[in-house]
Amino acid sequence: MKVELRNEIHGGLPPHDDHPYRSGVWRPQYREYDAWDLDVEGEIPDDLAGVYLRNTETAVFEPAKRYHPFDGDGMIHSIGFANGEATYANRFVRTEGFLAEQEAGRSLWAGITEHPSNAEADHGWGARSMMKDNASTDVIVHRGEALASFYQCGELYRLDPHTLETKGTTEWGGFFPREGVSAHPRVDEHTGELLFFNYGIEAPYMHYGVVSPAGELGTYIDVPLPGPRLPHDMMFTENWTILNDLPLFWDPEALASGHYSNVFRRDLPSRFALVPRHGSTEDIRWFEADPTFVLHWTNAYEDGDEVVLDGFFQHNPTARGVDRSANVDPKHKGFETLDMNVLQAR
Repeated sequence: MKVELRNEIHGGLPPHDDHPYRSGVWRPQYREYDAWDLDVEGEIPDDLAGVYLRNTETAVFEPAKRYHPFDGDGMIHSIGFANGEATYANRFVRTEGFLAEQEAGRSLWAGITEHPSNAEADHGWGARSMMKDNASTDVIVHRGEALASFYQCGELYRLDPHTLETKGTTEWGGFFPREGVSAHPRVDEHTGELLFFNYGIEAPYMHYGVVSPAGELGTYIDVPLPGPRLPHDMMFTENWTILNDLPLFWDPEALASGHYSNVFRRDLPSRFALVPRHGSTEDIRWFEADPTFVLHWTNAYEDGDEVVLDGFFQHNPTARGVDRSANVDPKHKGFETLDMNVLQAR
């Protein structure tokens, strides 16, 4: 194996940091490498050609107060395959926030567990605002470019999927939503379309959009919700896009005073919006189910007149402690079925 150090980033954490998410296997590393002639156990097929991309969070500077692993800056790792060989590379995503903090030599934005007023910067990102757009949550590929996304709503940062060079932010015909794009946009590999949503603290609280294979925004509609929500992921089938309004969101009373505290409302139903791929606000069909929370979906498909969602349904998403079984709702077996004829979930 051959390795070349390409760059080393300036960090500002304590020299003997014992924070549980910045030590041990979580210890940040600030070096960017290229490696080739990797040692291989077995054989790589000669016809396997492509790149595997993984996005991670890397803590760089000491936060104003509390650190959460989501607050780390995005770093993309890649394994490339060609001609029976493998290569490796890693690069920080050069977001606006990352570059500003590198220049300042310290943290400028508040983290997810901090109050927005702790930010030194005069602007920010995220559904709750005043957060650093660290592009550290997901990475997808659309139109030949890797797109790195933020865990709330922010920019989509474009990278060369082979060199990992940051190429700037995404626009579609000169337009990008003021509310940004949520953590997990989806690409339909059959049509080449990019599907996304965003959310915020102002009505209508959610939007949904579709970008064509040519990079044109063809659909962008309001998805009215009862109030600010915290959706994280979405799913789609051949004909439908599935969005969610789940009863885990910012406490309205705390939000009214400028504080962001999650609450799980067991007295409210889970709601799922089925939207025709290129439909309008008027075309949205809502389904209700028992209160639950799903952070990530794993699959969705159509089965006759039904849409089936695969995911991890949490009965008690705010549970603390070591007994994680409290999160599991025994009535759900990892999927939810939405019957489009009777307009209710079962």
